[in-house]
Amino acid sequence: MRYLLLHGFTGTPDSLAALEAPPGSVTPTLGGHLDRDVTGDFLDEVERLAELGRDCQGLFGYSLGGRLALGILARYPQRFAHAVIVSAQPGLASAGERDARRSADARLVELLRTRGLEAFMDHWQALPLWASQGALADDVKAAQRQQRLRHRAAPLAQSLVQHGLGEMPDFRAQLPLVQSEVDVVVGERDLKFVALGQELTKLMPHSRLTVAEGAGHNLVLERPALCASLLRRGEPT
Repeated sequence: MRYLLLHGFTGTPDSLAALEAPPGSVTPTLGGHLDRDVTGDFLDEVERLAELGRDCQGLFGYSLGGRLALGILARYPQRFAHAVIVSAQPGLASAGERDARRSADARLVELLRTRGLEAFMDHWQALPLWASQGALADDVKAAQRQQRLRHRAAPLAQSLVQHGLGEMPDFRAQLPLVQSEVDVVVGERDLKFVALGQELTKLMPHSRLTVAEGAGHNLVLERPALCASLLRRGEPT
């Protein structure tokens, strides 16, 4: 089964290499990352990615990529046989939540635009969200940082402006129509996303939740073997 695989914010297609996706799978660069500019709003990006994966039967998305994958499932509820959604959420339910998120992202945008990519990554990597990565080997963390520093500050800032959580539609009304088999996976230490993962599995009728013991948000980095095994669940028996 060929998969459309979507990386997270500050990630790259290379960050998904450990998944060892089946031949013919498609791993595009998200808008605002590497040499790919942002060319539209959140739903425009959903449609661009859906078109790139038109010949794929499976869908994988982590974090930002997971949110975009949920958008694809919401728009095309019968297209994919299997999906894996890692550390993602269906959107914000209220205008107040969206405004608060836009304000928080605006501070990150200002940091990128005024102090540059390296200063932003110093701040980003120090967020409590990534605390569980402290146990990883130094070379793994160094490789992740080198990968992140391949981006450009201005397009990455634009990704936050146009594809940030505050700009994402709330897909809760559409997700109950999804006919795909969906594996939702979250890290045990990522408590906010444990709750969101539970919510997602209640919303989508053919879904199941996996909680990775001792892990945090970035399961692609912390538990690549688990993520790869979830991809293999979609293979015909």
